[in-house]
Amino acid sequence: MVWQLLAKPLLGVVADGVKGFVQTKKAKAELKLTEIKATTKLKEAKSIFVANVKGGVGKSTLSIMLARALAEKIPPQNITVIDTDLQRTATEFLTNSNPEINVEFLPITPAFENTNISLVQQFIKQNEFRPGHVVIVDTPAGSSQRLWNLVAEGYCVLIPTTLSNADLYPTENFIRSMDKVKARYGKSYPHLIVCPNKIPFGQKDFSLMAERLKNHDVVIGPPLRDLASVRHFYNGKMENWENKSNTNAQNDFNQFGSFIEKYVLDGELDKIYSQKDSGKNILPFEKASN
Repeated sequence: MVWQLLAKPLLGVVADGVKGFVQTKKAKAELKLTEIKATTKLKEAKSIFVANVKGGVGKSTLSIMLARALAEKIPPQNITVIDTDLQRTATEFLTNSNPEINVEFLPITPAFENTNISLVQQFIKQNEFRPGHVVIVDTPAGSSQRLWNLVAEGYCVLIPTTLSNADLYPTENFIRSMDKVKARYGKSYPHLIVCPNKIPFGQKDFSLMAERLKNHDVVIGPPLRDLASVRHFYNGKMENWENKSNTNAQNDFNQFGSFIEKYVLDGELDKIYSQKDSGKNILPFEKASN
């Protein structure tokens, strides 16, 4: 066995190389964590749901990328992603790409709905007593009223949607159902943030979306373009995502992470809602950024 004889002397070298790589990566992560801790003041804990009755609008993608973006801004061990989708998309990707982020898999299906909704609810309640912590809940598609009652207990709901009528119509119905839940319990929370997703390059006019949603109490967040690099990321081609020359997707999600940090984690939405003209409920991101 020539290959075995040749391989044996190399095993120690390869093992040392891998060990050195892991140690270097760990040292860099620890240094970055120290820097984040030194510049981060503990804020109120926040629970963020990513939800829509419509499937295929990018809920899991948004959950994954938001967690990754926030891990650059706050200690990653302060971030927990609860994956309630039976497909396990967020669980599979984050456990491989970002093992420092906490991930819990609690599928909400007809067989496990009551038990796992109760567990998620308990987790959200416990998180309220953990300053500086963020919980992101990736929800499945569907129309379970108990699930939406749970979603209504969060601080905010991110609602991804494309600009097509096929997605906007059920999205508007979902927003209407959330408005009813808030009205039923006399709540001002959760903040509803519509996230334009899979937007064509060059698309800058969102007036039709704003007009369609003007009678709902929502915020329109920064758009996320339809990017091939996101699909490469899902296909496991991490080198394409990390390639510094490929910055479009990274820029979009970094901008979105900064938006969430400022308006959700830092509580800017609360200030805006307490000051803005109640005559118009829609709040486009362009206004919020001024």
